[in-house]
Amino acid sequence: MHMTVNSADHQSRLNDFQRLLAQETLYFKGRLPVPKQTKSSAKIRILSWNIAGGRRPELIAEQISGFSPDVVCLQEVDWGNAQTERQDVLEVLTNRLEMLGLFAIEFFEVASPLRSRRRAGGGVSGNALLTRLQPTAQFRVDLPVVVDWQGGDDDFALSWRVRRRMRLEPRIGHRCGIAADFIIGPHKLVVCSVHFEDKHGGVSGRWSQFRHAVKAVQDRNREPDVAVVAGDFNTIDSRLSRLVTGDRSSHSPGKPVHLAEAAWWKQTLMPTLGFRDPFSTSAWTFRVPLLFREKLDWIAVKGATVIDRGIGPRGSSDHRPIWTDLLLDAQ
Repeated sequence: MHMTVNSADHQSRLNDFQRLLAQETLYFKGRLPVPKQTKSSAKIRILSWNIAGGRRPELIAEQISGFSPDVVCLQEVDWGNAQTERQDVLEVLTNRLEMLGLFAIEFFEVASPLRSRRRAGGGVSGNALLTRLQPTAQFRVDLPVVVDWQGGDDDFALSWRVRRRMRLEPRIGHRCGIAADFIIGPHKLVVCSVHFEDKHGGVSGRWSQFRHAVKAVQDRNREPDVAVVAGDFNTIDSRLSRLVTGDRSSHSPGKPVHLAEAAWWKQTLMPTLGFRDPFSTSAWTFRVPLLFREKLDWIAVKGATVIDRGIGPRGSSDHRPIWTDLLLDAQ
């Protein structure tokens, strides 16, 4: 089930700026330098980062530039929201970095007096790709809906914390990924940036979204040479995190209750689809000070050899950026 913003009720909740946008449309920002950059080398660097809206895009661009990535997967990218001073965050990043930006809308962030200043809406949020390479194609991947953000505040099957969050931050839309195809030498590479659900659905919901993203990439490309699904997987379920998170539907069939979700993904789930992530489960990317640290961010790779990897500082986001170098000609 996928929800749209076409109904009269949903349209009435949007402002003039939001009505100019369409959830199904991919938006292009910036452009590649002329002549367009190509890459014949089989080595490529991919970075992934949840930028938490992008409140300081100039600083974010500076941090990204320091890693010299070829392709960047971004999550929680703002466009027109009051919390980020109504900026087109991806546009700022593309101009600073001289990269091409591709943007997919996840949510129309409905303006509301109930929203805090730090989470003020009025625009849209979504996922993005930044690239120094010319894509041969790009596409949106609509993910399975595991929680109804548009009307779930009246669903008493949800915890009171989740329903309260929905009332305080009204939004219209659903989770999605944005993907692009690249030709690098003799190889076809597909990279998909995703942000999985953390408010409901638990491990099973997130795993269903990952499987759907993988299937969409493979169905479209007939098993590309190299596939990368990267982003904020929200693999937050652990003994400590359950004390402060709103999601109580955290169990996954077969997962021991004492085992952290990230370990379950790495040891059991991801290998079943032929993917692997180069970071240990103790390599945390998100933390709640004094309470817990978790690995929420992943770069899942199939068909390439990882030759290097690293994690950057938190900087302007509550997540740390992660990057990996891939060798495409090693199968």
